[in-house]
Amino acid sequence: MTWEIIAVYIILAVTVGLFVSDRLRPDIVGLLIMAVLGLLGILKPKELLEGFGNQALITIAAMFVLSAGLMRSGIVAALGGKLTDLSRGSPLRFLVLSLVTVCFMSAFINNTPVVVVFIPAVLTVCSRMGQSPSKFLMPISFASMLGGSCTLIGTSSNILVSSLSEEAGYGEIGMFEFTGVGLVVVTIGMLYLVLFSQRLLPNRTTIASTLSADDVKEYITQVRIGPESHLVGHTLADTPLSKAGVKVAELIRGDRIQRLDSEMVLEVDDILLVRGDLNKILELDREHEISISADAPGGTDEVKRVEMTLFELMIAPESRLIGRTCREIGMREEYGISVFALQRRGRHHQREIAELDLRMGDILLVRGTMGALEKLRNNDAFILLEGVHEEVIERHKAPVALATIIAIVVLAALSIFPISVLALAGSAILVLGRVLTPRDAYRAIDWPVLVLIAGMIALGNAMEKTEAVDVAAAGLMSAVGDLGPTGTLWIFYFITAALSLLILNKPAAVLCTPLGIELALQLDVAAKPFIMAVAFAAATAMATPMGYQTNLLVYGPGGYNYRDFVTFGMPLNIGVGVVICLLIPLIWPF
Repeated sequence: MTWEIIAVYIILAVTVGLFVSDRLRPDIVGLLIMAVLGLLGILKPKELLEGFGNQALITIAAMFVLSAGLMRSGIVAALGGKLTDLSRGSPLRFLVLSLVTVCFMSAFINNTPVVVVFIPAVLTVCSRMGQSPSKFLMPISFASMLGGSCTLIGTSSNILVSSLSEEAGYGEIGMFEFTGVGLVVVTIGMLYLVLFSQRLLPNRTTIASTLSADDVKEYITQVRIGPESHLVGHTLADTPLSKAGVKVAELIRGDRIQRLDSEMVLEVDDILLVRGDLNKILELDREHEISISADAPGGTDEVKRVEMTLFELMIAPESRLIGRTCREIGMREEYGISVFALQRRGRHHQREIAELDLRMGDILLVRGTMGALEKLRNNDAFILLEGVHEEVIERHKAPVALATIIAIVVLAALSIFPISVLALAGSAILVLGRVLTPRDAYRAIDWPVLVLIAGMIALGNAMEKTEAVDVAAAGLMSAVGDLGPTGTLWIFYFITAALSLLILNKPAAVLCTPLGIELALQLDVAAKPFIMAVAFAAATAMATPMGYQTNLLVYGPGGYNYRDFVTFGMPLNIGVGVVICLLIPLIWPF
């Protein structure tokens, strides 16, 4: 074994470890992979950057734009809103209708925006019906995966596998080549989701719902520390303010806003921005502990009463805030909100929130005015987990968006043009037809995902160039080769599925496709069954939150923990895998 092969295996092991530990963002991992492969001289610069010109990468980028166009037209939001009326107060009917709708839409557009639209709708309906959102959100995420497995454009991992298959000389996968197996998988998956979601999924609440009604509304005003106040000389932590439940949101000393510290000693003429129960604030004023500031808007005769509302925001998948801290962003100055709790993957954080780097799917528990809330509805950095997620919707553009998607599907099915060309042409039509502005189109693309894919393509190229793939295939053959093509296919499928659950499904697809092709060559059988096994295994990674992006999206709003995904998702993952492994040899013989 050469040093290059050993180096590639070490890089692969470290990559898997970084994905599992979640210490670095996936796109940063992709950049590190390319940097190390280049510095070691394993790949030349041209080979290293091949991933950025890969047709799968271009197709996936274009599909992000097409999905954004369909979302902007309001078609998806309208369907989501209609389900509320059709459910007629029945949780079971709402579940079935939601699953069918999400499954169908996910077969033709990117899964992530579909789930993004449905999260607030589900939370609203569950609140009205007195149901726990945790009984509905995970099934909706799984339904989007099942639907995505039915077509070439249903999920980006299918597009990747198809592109890698063509590059290896085995041709592209057809638009509806997945559909036969996909429909069987959808039927089994839907039955499981409907029959067992209410039994196996927990009753969980969001961080906002755990607070009492008295915590939801409060008043904010500006007060001054007078010379007779007993607060002078005391720290913020040891004052009648804290004992009365009145919180200090800001302290102004002289002409500067001070950084709040519980050990900060109060001085005469300090100006405090406080929030809390109005009666408590007025009582402290009467006792001369504080005085309503003459500088406060509204004058000295009355407290400026601003009703503050508690609500939850989720960091959107393409949010520009990802990787930045609340302190860097300046939430109060930028958005008029105060953040006092953060939920990440089932864990609540209330200390040092300002220093935590924000990630996709983080839920922020914030307070702000109704005006701030309304402004945030149309901010694409957040998903408002209350009511309907109201993006800017222009329904008159729906015909153009819908016609474009239908044309792409039909032309791709007829194999008249490659899917990459059709996706690019469709994106251009949406911009030229003013469904999206050029800026909207660029913002719709999940650039970190593309960087990750490019990095994984570089690693895959390195494995092929150094013949690390051949070594891995030979090792697997020596272990399971006696089982024949069918047995090897089963083992290979579940290895791919396990890797998809440990890391993201797209890296798993890139790494396992060449391995599957090499296994077929060593077995001297057709490669197509192994290629399709990779596609289906990567598209149905349900049993862990990191297996698929939509799982990460529902993690926080559903109040789930890691065990919930394993308990509910693993039986479905295994059951679906068994069915797929039985069907693949029948449809694509060895």
